[in-house]
Amino acid sequence: MTAWGAYGGQGAVGVWLVGARGSVGVTTIAGTAALCAGLVPPTGCVTARREFSSLELPRFDELVFGGHDIAPTGLLERAERLADEGVMPPGLPRLVRDGLLAAEEEVRPGVAGTGPGPGGRSGRPPGQEEAIRRLTDDILSFRRRLALERVVVVNVAPPGPAVPPRPAHASLSALRQALAAGERVLPDGALYACAALRADCSYVDLAPPPGGELPVLAELAVERGLPYAGGEGGSGGALLRSALDPVLAHRALDVRSWSGGRVRGGRRTAREQVSFEGFLGARMALRFSLQGCESALTAPLVLDLARLMALADRAGVRGPVPELSFFFGGPAPDAPDGREGPLEERYAALVDWAHGLSVPV
Repeated sequence: MTAWGAYGGQGAVGVWLVGARGSVGVTTIAGTAALCAGLVPPTGCVTARREFSSLELPRFDELVFGGHDIAPTGLLERAERLADEGVMPPGLPRLVRDGLLAAEEEVRPGVAGTGPGPGGRSGRPPGQEEAIRRLTDDILSFRRRLALERVVVVNVAPPGPAVPPRPAHASLSALRQALAAGERVLPDGALYACAALRADCSYVDLAPPPGGELPVLAELAVERGLPYAGGEGGSGGALLRSALDPVLAHRALDVRSWSGGRVRGGRRTAREQVSFEGFLGARMALRFSLQGCESALTAPLVLDLARLMALADRAGVRGPVPELSFFFGGPAPDAPDGREGPLEERYAALVDWAHGLSVPV
């Protein structure tokens, strides 16, 4: 058993959070410490269900946290603010103080503002290649110092702006040439993905930029022999869409638009509206709201994805993992008409995939 007062050691699995000091990151770290102390049940954790009980997933007390962030506010102070906002129970930050401080020791400065600019070149040091090397070294140092069996990198930072397609996004050879030439061709979020994969860590992106992930990242994951997954996960809108979109599709109703605000942070009310067309062109709409906290929905999924990706890494899974689409708000790979498949089918596929992994003894 890995004690929270003594990070690392045999059997420990690192969870490196990009955006560690954000609401999702802090809720994940504090929540895991609370789980290990027996203060709370694993509510919202899919992998705590009986369907996954026989799998060799890392235990919650075997997860060790670190990460990157550009925010100056420490994990403990951030947790106290979240408790004041009602995101976590009052007094919890004090009860899990040691876990938060231990994780704080493993947080390193992130990167910002290195993304593509006009013309694709940067006159501002450091370049993107240098930034990737520095991020990679941070992750490697984390794994080496704490003697971790493996590390899963999960991006829980807010999504960055959309980046126009570039030739360097299409292939690894083109990307390497562009980076070597000092071009700024990647969004900041992709720098973390490159660093994770170069450090031989599986990677999950819960904050892809608008328009989705870059094909070159999936190619890099295959080349490095590592599992890779990404999509919008955990938000209230994603949760509701995953349930409602298949229903509307099965009823052959033509969805025209789905709009709503993406909320992160404290307790808020998020409003969503789906407009669709019925028989004889009748225009209709569903309006609903979700009152609560986005990070409380996302944090248990971070734990699920970290545990499953650690298992997939042990089993030698390479490249994108479509079975993890259950956790994301986007359409399942190869779904007809780009729609999401029925949620129960996606869950069954996830369970079958997890049980079918062959893990070396």
